[in-house]
Amino acid sequence: MNKWQKISGCVIFGLGTVIELLLWAFAITDWEDTPWYSCISSLSCAMWINYLVALGLFVYLWKKGGKR
Repeated sequence: MNKWQKISGCVIFGLGTVIELLLWAFAITDWEDTPWYSCISSLSCAMWINYLVALGLFVYLWKKGGKR
């Protein structure tokens, strides 16, 4: 993995973390215990799982790139 790919990946994941935290915080702040709340809660869990899988794959590519 090239240096510019590592830097851009870190910047993109950092911005993604901030955006996802803001979306999650704004989505759950004003909701009462309704069916929509459980739907949003499930979607937020799926969003974080997806984010962690993508981050894990990025770290895997980062580590694999050094073994040429």
